Amino acid sequence: MRSPWPALLLLAAWIGVAGPWFVSPMFPMETLRQWQQASGGWVPVTLVASVGIGLVQLAIVFGPGRQSFSDVGWRARALLPALLATALLWALMQGATVLSAAASGTPLVAAPAWARGLGIALGPLLAQLLGTALMEETVFRGYLWPQLALWLRTRLSSTPAAVVALLLSQALFALVHVPVLLYAGTDAAALGGPLAMLFVVGIVFALVYAATGNLFVAVGAHALGNATTLLYQPQGPAPTLVMLAALLTVVTTGWLFRRQGQAAMRGMEAMP
Repeated sequence: MRSPWPALLLLAAWIGVAGPWFVSPMFPMETLRQWQQASGGWVPVTLVASVGIGLVQLAIVFGPGRQSFSDVGWRARALLPALLATALLWALMQGATVLSAAASGTPLVAAPAWARGLGIALGPLLAQLLGTALMEETVFRGYLWPQLALWLRTRLSSTPAAVVALLLSQALFALVHVPVLLYAGTDAAALGGPLAMLFVVGIVFALVYAATGNLFVAVGAHALGNATTLLYQPQGPAPTLVMLAALLTVVTTGWLFRRQGQAAMRGMEAMP
């Protein structure tokens, strides 16, 4: 269902306000850090912040935006395949390090986070799966991309509308990270590189969603990209590059299967 323009504008306004608020002195950062410490890392700052900000986004999407859970990719039957796919991506990232260490004869060294407690090691990943990655995939890939495509289809055919909507939605995804990048110490003159990377990553996650039809696969990949949760200190190819290669394989395979399916359907329609 196409959302009304006021809902899209309201969401854009909240996104524009939430980022600067998160890095401002008005945000209760110190309180959230105390919660994180008291919970042994199980309640990270990013979890509380992303869920708090994300709940307002979801209220807009499901309220004035007139979307259902399935409209934005939230389907219960997609959870188990997505968990399996995420576990496979995680295993591939671990395997790259193990194989590189075996090939070079270098001993494996445990990642230091595990010695500090399970909450320290797993808390960031849970914060991504239940917070940042889930909310960003829902808003930018599950909602904004298709909604912009629906609106653009009043002026363009379906494929150009989808492509333009993809570029616009993922450009917005990159731009909303500007306050956090500046807060983290990125020089304003050097923002181009990180923003370009975020733009490309957003497109990859969108294509993963399109290729699999499963938003939660994109959520899992996004979570692992932000919180790799490695068992060992990485060796050989960067774990995120290993994951990117796997995701591009998924996208290519999905596209080829779709092309074959479309060709088969056309063949059946042409039969007398």
